[in-house]
Amino acid sequence: MLHHTTAPTGRRRRRLLAAVALLAAPAVVLATPGAADAATTRNRADAGAGWLGRQLDADTHVMVGQFGADYGLTADVVLALDSAKVGKAAARRATAALSNHVLDYTGGGDATEFYAGSFAKLIVVAAAQGVDPAAFGTGPRKDLVTNLLALECGTHTRTDCPAGTDGRFSDRSQFGDFSNPITQSLAVIALDRATRRGASRNAVSYLLGAQCANGSFPEKFGTTACAASVDATGFAVQALTRLNTPKADAAAAAAGRWLKRHQHANGSFTGNGTRNANTTGLAAQALTALGRTKAAAKARHFLRSLQVLCGGTAANRGQIRYDRANTGDPVRATSQAVPALARTSLAEVSNDGSSRGLPSLAC
Repeated sequence: MLHHTTAPTGRRRRRLLAAVALLAAPAVVLATPGAADAATTRNRADAGAGWLGRQLDADTHVMVGQFGADYGLTADVVLALDSAKVGKAAARRATAALSNHVLDYTGGGDATEFYAGSFAKLIVVAAAQGVDPAAFGTGPRKDLVTNLLALECGTHTRTDCPAGTDGRFSDRSQFGDFSNPITQSLAVIALDRATRRGASRNAVSYLLGAQCANGSFPEKFGTTACAASVDATGFAVQALTRLNTPKADAAAAAAGRWLKRHQHANGSFTGNGTRNANTTGLAAQALTALGRTKAAAKARHFLRSLQVLCGGTAANRGQIRYDRANTGDPVRATSQAVPALARTSLAEVSNDGSSRGLPSLAC
């Protein structure tokens, strides 16, 4: 996933953790009690999700890293659990914890800061959990939808954006605007899932306008050269296939062709200079949404090759390593890989039919 540069201040760090990026510092986590007695499974997605759910802090029910609570990663864990249809109780507790920390995640604890990507991701979590996104917790930012809409440029609530950015969901922050095509894709998915109207025409057009000539999507808006990104393209495809319009379908198909051309022979995709689980997971979700079953299957095969199986330490069985060299955070890697293994996209993930426990890999 996308990297950001970490600045020295604590508030700046909270700002960056609130961004969409999933690859940051490795998480230090505690096991959730009572999870070990859940059923065993041979299903790789279920095993990954079971391991992932056991990494939630036993007391706070959130993911904890070296910089403290990581609410963005907690949201990803909830979505992974819902994708695999396991860990319903753990996902519910984590969602409740998120609802108690909306300001921390969407503003770094500062009432003057508003981060579009954080609001969008929480709305997707609420939709997956069957929780009202207009009443997410009890704090002043409980109406996630209204807060996200207020960040859309060119609307009556947002007149401070630069010219030519109508439709962009843009941060309000003293640290600058970190919104990007991933943010935009999440916002389009969130509003389509949570509102009757869905995202505005301007919002969809702004996402479509970011597409490179070769069909890919970049990680940043407004750059002279359209730098293709598998991660951003994976998110964009999930948004566009949700819309079911001719323009969106054509853009998604072009993005799918680009993805297929950039898939390695072993099914993997490269991001941040390495063939990794996060990038491959996003590509697999996109390929599945597009009906490119053969390419998606190859991507899932690569993800399964990174999974710790019965030969590994019992506590690690089910986790999915970031890459062959295990250089990244397995919690982030597993949270992105599980939805791909479960063949589920952000546009449709739901806890409907989920079981309560956290299964372990059968050995």
